[in-house]
Amino acid sequence: MTREEFMSVSERQKSHLLKTVSIVSLAMIGGSMLVGQAAHAQDQDEEEETRREQTIVVTGSYLGRQSQDQMASPTLTVGEQTLQASGMTNLEEVLNLNTANIGSVGGAQDLAGGGADDRATRSANLRGLGVQSTLVLLNGRRVANTDGYTNLVGLTPTIAVDRVETVLDGASALYGSDAIAGVMNVITKKDFEGIALSGQYTHIADAPGYTVQGMIGGSGEKLDAVLSFSHEYQDKLQGFERDVTNFDNTSGLAQPGNYILSSRPVGPNGGDVIIDNGVNGPINYSQLYDQISAQTGSNVVQFADPHCTVEGTGGIYAGPGEFPNGSCRFSYQQRNPVKPKARITLVHADASYDLTPEHELYFEGRYHQQGTERYGIASFPITTGTLTVPAENPYNPFGVDTQFAGRLLGNQSPDRVERVELDSIHLVGGARGPLFGLDNWNYDVFGAYSREDFVLKTSDTDLIAAQNALNGFGGPDCQISPFGEPAGSEVPGEGNCVFFSPFGADQNQSDPRASYNVLTPYQRGEIGELRYLEGVITGDLFELPGGTAGVAFGAQIREEKQETFVDSGIVNARFGFVGQSSPGQGERQIESLFSEMYLPVLPTLDVQLAVRHEDYGSFTTTDPKIAANWRPVDWLALRGSYSTAFRAPDIEETVSDQVVSGVGQTVDPLDPTDTGTFRTIRTVSNPDLKPEQSENFNLGVTLNPIDDLIFSVDYFNFDFTDRIALEAAQQVINADPNGPRVQRDEFGRLLAVDIGYFNAGSNKTDGFDVRLNYSKDVGANTFTIDNMATFITTYDVQLGPNQPVIDALGGRNATNPGAPAPEFRNNLRLSWERDRHAANVLMRHTSSVDDDIGGGEVDSWTVYDVQYSYTFGEADNYRLAVGAINVLDEEPPAAAFTGYLPSLADALGRQAYVSLSLRM
Repeated sequence: MTREEFMSVSERQKSHLLKTVSIVSLAMIGGSMLVGQAAHAQDQDEEEETRREQTIVVTGSYLGRQSQDQMASPTLTVGEQTLQASGMTNLEEVLNLNTANIGSVGGAQDLAGGGADDRATRSANLRGLGVQSTLVLLNGRRVANTDGYTNLVGLTPTIAVDRVETVLDGASALYGSDAIAGVMNVITKKDFEGIALSGQYTHIADAPGYTVQGMIGGSGEKLDAVLSFSHEYQDKLQGFERDVTNFDNTSGLAQPGNYILSSRPVGPNGGDVIIDNGVNGPINYSQLYDQISAQTGSNVVQFADPHCTVEGTGGIYAGPGEFPNGSCRFSYQQRNPVKPKARITLVHADASYDLTPEHELYFEGRYHQQGTERYGIASFPITTGTLTVPAENPYNPFGVDTQFAGRLLGNQSPDRVERVELDSIHLVGGARGPLFGLDNWNYDVFGAYSREDFVLKTSDTDLIAAQNALNGFGGPDCQISPFGEPAGSEVPGEGNCVFFSPFGADQNQSDPRASYNVLTPYQRGEIGELRYLEGVITGDLFELPGGTAGVAFGAQIREEKQETFVDSGIVNARFGFVGQSSPGQGERQIESLFSEMYLPVLPTLDVQLAVRHEDYGSFTTTDPKIAANWRPVDWLALRGSYSTAFRAPDIEETVSDQVVSGVGQTVDPLDPTDTGTFRTIRTVSNPDLKPEQSENFNLGVTLNPIDDLIFSVDYFNFDFTDRIALEAAQQVINADPNGPRVQRDEFGRLLAVDIGYFNAGSNKTDGFDVRLNYSKDVGANTFTIDNMATFITTYDVQLGPNQPVIDALGGRNATNPGAPAPEFRNNLRLSWERDRHAANVLMRHTSSVDDDIGGGEVDSWTVYDVQYSYTFGEADNYRLAVGAINVLDEEPPAAAFTGYLPSLADALGRQAYVSLSLRM
């Protein structure tokens, strides 16, 4: 389409624009890099092409624009054809096409933290400013979440997606909270007619998957409706199935475990305890106890399990002395998941009804359900309390009471499975049309309800039940009171009651009835709810040399609520790994007023003004934006914008009364043998948190010297202050190892630490987005080159108020609040079309980062995606595609501790696929 044709389409739709603008395109602030999402995609009929151009025009703001090149904020548009050409089955993969997105989390094992790995989930993270600083919308509206970010995996079926628009600029002046780094808006098809079906099988080594999708739509005299669905299955992938995750990562709490004795070991006849494990020869544990006790001046002595070094147990001995004067460790990483097994179902509906020739009712509904299974090691370590193997336990070789430190189930036991059920619903109903009696003035009002909840069903060691089994009162039929006490009639190890052995010599050989006491099921979950009402009025004001000035006024009232629930065993601190947590809830009401003006000052100069005021009760914010676009000649457009933005603290960070326990890798500075293990970390809210604030500005230029070539450069600058951060558990421990926030057991063993949220320091980043698109027809062939690159020139992170500023550019940033910040990311796509044939190659490159955990460097990563497609049928209504993501099967670059960086790469390897779609 030529520039003149594009302008003509825009002018034809101009009178209809204000009538049809809706909250679907609410507050998309401007802009485009002016590179078409698929400049030479499949041919469409004239009606479809007109519709698509019209909707692109109206998504820049509440008010209309004359054409895309008049927008002031850079926007990346990914359309339906690009999605198809990329072989994507869900929206999380759209992130691969946006070089401005770095540091996404969720859905994959990440030992350094960062997103749930027990379900299919993925965040956006524009500019690496945090997953909570990118606002993700569905048709211009917020949706509820339970992870602190909108889950792209469960947003909507990809078959329903018309396009995904990402505004790469601060947008709180129209959207409010969370739009600091930008806005990602997923826009669905509203006027599809007919039936569409598609299926795709994706072969991933050890973890295949498939997706089936469908859509039906139609229109009548007054009613238009579109219904779509998808079902996706993805098999699990475990650590040992990939070289990059199949490495030793040891824990000091193992099985075989470690034993802490407070008295001298005694043999069956009162003599010394001598054990020969067949590897280290006979060892006199009684004499060794005497020697160590004399050397340390303490009667507390730790031994590694006597069979730690025996092949097949999985034990790894670690000093400081000769065996067994040290600890038994084991490598858990190989049995950790890379990704969980997932089944995902999505349903989406759009409908509109013409109440009168001018007034319209509309509806949107969405349902998302997923069930996931996370496979991992057989049992968790005991970190929150102590277990004692009594001298009376017949498996105890020491003949005296001994404290157990480790995991109760052996390394050869079956995988432990965690199951998550996640459901979400999103409903919108509204009306729009012209204001009565006013020319060129329109209204749009709607109400929305959105809810997401998940339930985790798993198991852990109930300390009371496990101690009963160690005492000989194990088994499902052993009579135990509701308070955990054995009935007076029961005898240890007799009748229905059995002993359990945690020793390596008996690994996986205890009476199977005792396993009843080792793992106890429990549940925990979360519910997030969002309700809001919104109204917008738009209209014409006065004439300017460049056209008619427009204005929009709007108001919103929003209620947010979050509730967590936990098993009574967690509340009562009965579990060995999952620390004590308290259920809780928090809710708040936000009232907003906002306005926007569009001023066509000259035929070649447009100015946009916007402001939004939000009242959270405990604080208020007012955020302005000013933007301008100047086109001095036909082939040149200059743009710039300045705005402020903010992110309100999440409910769990500031107003909820819950106490959340998790686990994290920590080192006890008082224990010279401790190289790190998982311990309980409890998190509490902070009612005094302030919102995060930012100042943003953007300068850009677009060159269109010939019809076939478009080139743009945008400079971005974000100055982010009062960042909300979570205290680092290790720093709290190091600052006061015996302080009130650090919990230890009677032997001085580190068990848990309490941390909280605080307003930290700043985060500053700037750089350039560069985009080029060139298409050329050669006979019956069309060739296209499309390149997008992001250069980060500054990425500074401040840990806290009055703390030093860290130059984090080009760093992994695992030890500071920043995200991984590669200096350069580039996507280059080469496409070819001829009649019914099409093919493309996409190169995705991410530069290296310095590894601040292990030193050295995490290398750059370059992968190639390829696809060939053929369209056939009498009406060209069938499409067959074959391709591969990461066709060369490139492994992600190695990183210390985690194996690789899930926020920058994936460990799936080659993803070869075949898909078939049809439209009737």
